[in-house]
Amino acid sequence: MLKPAITQVPIDNTIANRWSGRAYDATKPVSHAHVLSMLEAARWAPSCFGDQPWRFIVWNKSVDAAGWQQAFDCLVPGNQGWAKDAEVLVLVCADTLFAHNQQPNRFAQYDTGAAAENLCLQAAALGLM
Repeated sequence: MLKPAITQVPIDNTIANRWSGRAYDATKPVSHAHVLSMLEAARWAPSCFGDQPWRFIVWNKSVDAAGWQQAFDCLVPGNQGWAKDAEVLVLVCADTLFAHNQQPNRFAQYDTGAAAENLCLQAAALGLM
């Protein structure tokens, strides 16, 4: 479903068509190829020193229903309401130490946010949200 943003000046369609969907069609499968495509898009996000501090844990209800349920049970009740029909849940994590020297990475959360946005933009481009 497209709900283009009403913008003051033109922006790219992928960004304009991305929205925070809170209802998912339980009959629409999310393929392994879709998940790989979203993770690949995330991988191309910029990061300080190319460190790529993001980590994603993915649960697909059709592959591991018990694991998906455990992840779902960790959500606050308000989020459970809209996530109950999502076939895939993704946990986004940030490693806050640089890989090359184990020093604090003050940009890890920022970089991880950029990766998460890329993942969401790719999901929107695939028609998943």
